[in-house]
Amino acid sequence: MPQKYFWPLAMISGLILWAACKKEVSREGEPPTAPATTCSYAPYTTGSAYNFENVNNSTKDTTRFSVNITGDTIINGLVYKKLASDTATTYDHCDNGSYHQMVRGISYEGYTADSVMSIYLKDNVPAGATWSDTVTVKNGADQQTVYLTYTITQKGVVKKVYDLDYTDVIGVRLSATVKVLGIPVSLGTLATNYYAKGVGLIQIDQPTDTTRLRDYNIEP
Repeated sequence: MPQKYFWPLAMISGLILWAACKKEVSREGEPPTAPATTCSYAPYTTGSAYNFENVNNSTKDTTRFSVNITGDTIINGLVYKKLASDTATTYDHCDNGSYHQMVRGISYEGYTADSVMSIYLKDNVPAGATWSDTVTVKNGADQQTVYLTYTITQKGVVKKVYDLDYTDVIGVRLSATVKVLGIPVSLGTLATNYYAKGVGLIQIDQPTDTTRLRDYNIEP
């Protein structure tokens, strides 16, 4: 398969979601328990900061990056939180158990998209539930539509990340297909993301690397 059809593996997997609510975590003991909210898997507060570590599964090379909640913006009449990392900015909106993300002006291997909008999590559906989204990208006259499938793989479980045991965790697997000459071709699993209630994204498992939350500081 030509390399260009595998662009979503890097592009979409890079659209990372982060969340939080008020408190600071150290590297010892249990993570503090947060009160339930209507958007408790992404309770953003302006000024909060999250620090992640990415490890390449083959080379074990390690990089660290931070995500900061920098304020609000209006998109299509709705309030989105602005999440800025070292390399990208994403926008997040939660509504009645569905978590929406928007990214503007992304590109990879010559393909571009003015914006990508997707629902990355639903906290009001059971394990095994699935939903779909599409992403359209262009490279000159060449246009591709990528079909995304999200699946709840786990719900209400405990997951250990470094030395912390997070509770009420939801796992979401993201897989994709693309049509080549009208024939659907599977791109396989792009990533499995894990979200903890009252904290947000705590780990991302991808075929080539793993990203984990090291610590976070959440403002009121």
